[in-house]
Amino acid sequence: MKPPVVAAFQDFQRIMVVCPKCGGIHRLSELRLSYRVKPKPTWLEELRLKEEKLEKAEERFEEKKDKLKEAARERGRRKLPAMLSKCVPVISRLGYVHQDVKAMFDPVDFVVFDGMSIRAQVRRLVLLDGPPDNKRRERAQRSLQKVVKKGSYEWRTVRVDDEGRISG
Repeated sequence: MKPPVVAAFQDFQRIMVVCPKCGGIHRLSELRLSYRVKPKPTWLEELRLKEEKLEKAEERFEEKKDKLKEAARERGRRKLPAMLSKCVPVISRLGYVHQDVKAMFDPVDFVVFDGMSIRAQVRRLVLLDGPPDNKRRERAQRSLQKVVKKGSYEWRTVRVDDEGRISG
């Protein structure tokens, strides 16, 4: 037994109609209906239109994304010295070059790669933090001081490929 929809479409091939404009005889299945007024879009057409607009917007964003990221990085690099001297005046007073200071904020505020920007050679690595404002921060500072005093640290180079695999 044929599904009702299939039977209806097959019946459309057997039904003949007369065109009011040309007077020709045609099958119902061959008709191309036209409207004087454009019909309201269905929910499916509206959904497809929204989907199409979204895809175009995503494409435009993807094209701009890398440029926006690089522009933001560059703005941050240019603003960093002023921000650091404004936010943490002690950095300037201690004689560190702003480009050598990298913000971490946790467990310490900054890491200073002293000498990196001027001589391209790090003389020393400084963990720079303000007075602790809570017990957790105080414990973290004491813990870091102990690790440094004991020499209980190491240098490791880790390489991560494009698929996220770690080697080294």
